Amino acid sequence: MARRTAGRPDASTRPYVVLAVIVISLLVVGSIASVSTSSGDSASVTRDEPEIRITPGEEVARLQTVIAQNPDDSVSMGLLAEILANSGRIAESVPWYERAVARRPDDVALRIAFGRSLQRNGSDYDAQVQFRSALDVDPDHQAAAFYLANVFEEMAVPRFDDARIWYQRAIDADPDNVIAGQARERLDNIDESATPSNVTP
Repeated sequence: MARRTAGRPDASTRPYVVLAVIVISLLVVGSIASVSTSSGDSASVTRDEPEIRITPGEEVARLQTVIAQNPDDSVSMGLLAEILANSGRIAESVPWYERAVARRPDDVALRIAFGRSLQRNGSDYDAQVQFRSALDVDPDHQAAAFYLANVFEEMAVPRFDDARIWYQRAIDADPDNVIAGQARERLDNIDESATPSNVTP
């Protein structure tokens, strides 16, 4: 009988691995496009995420059963965290994100998804930690730089100079794609409406 490697899905769970990748990819890329600049006010930035066509209650129950059977299944943990967060149950999602990240600390997409959920919940400092951790793994990761800038821009006491630095980093990473375009719009908005603040190292 073949041994099952802890944390690795077998053939019966592979379709859900694909689903997890799709969900996280949509959140990381799709939510950048949801940043609205129409009003010229940083407070108008929306945080709506792409609709995930899953029946949340049934999928949560199924994933909890899968994890109970395989406590090291970090893929299912990450997917469960995503579904909870996007069902408005962000506080419940945090422990699952933490468990998944503990098993996959270098998973940049997972770090970004966790950071976005924390940001939506108003946990700006913790969101920064996740985005910076993603950048520690991949210093040129464009989405991580964009979201870190967005946290600085939207803080209760905005750190606009920090936001400028990280939006520019996002642009420099790949100047010709949609994320760079969004970063330029945010920079224009800051330049039009913000009072410069001190940069915190």
